[in-house]
Amino acid sequence: MDILSAATMLFLIMDPLGNLPIVLSILKHIDPKRRRKVLIRELLFALLILMLFLFAGQSI
Repeated sequence: MDILSAATMLFLIMDPLGNLPIVLSILKHIDPKRRRKVLIRELLFALLILMLFLFAGQSI
């Protein structure tokens, strides 16, 4: 599978545009400084999970 196909499938599965209103409604009551920290932390968690499956996906 080429990289463009994999990226397209991942984008469609994760549906970031559809999840955006949910995330914004959850975070609207949080202080903007704290909101930034929460978003960065969650993005790092997602990145770590994606990297785990990228490098160890066949053996998991």
